[in-house]
Amino acid sequence: MLPKDRRYVGLMIGNVIGIAVRELQAGALALASEAERTSRLLAAHDTTLRDIHGGVGELPELRRSLCAAIRAGRFDAGEARAALMSHLGKSTADWVAISNPKALRPA
Repeated sequence: MLPKDRRYVGLMIGNVIGIAVRELQAGALALASEAERTSRLLAAHDTTLRDIHGGVGELPELRRSLCAAIRAGRFDAGEARAALMSHLGKSTADWVAISNPKALRPA
């Protein structure tokens, strides 16, 4: 119902509203899931970090710790690498499902 010159802006506003709704519906679960998975991954593959727990409030610190462990080479090979790739794939899919769920649909 928008005039042709306002259609694009209307579509963008609708898209932003959709992202906000999905964030409200799934954002907390995505945060909690990522925190828990990151905590388990670090505990299993970085012996210096076994006391970290996966609370959502700790997610930024968990992400920093994971980055440091990756830089230190703790996920370069074998089971640790496979576990890291699985974790990153799941985290990415969770966030893409919120920001652009069409991107996850099979072609």
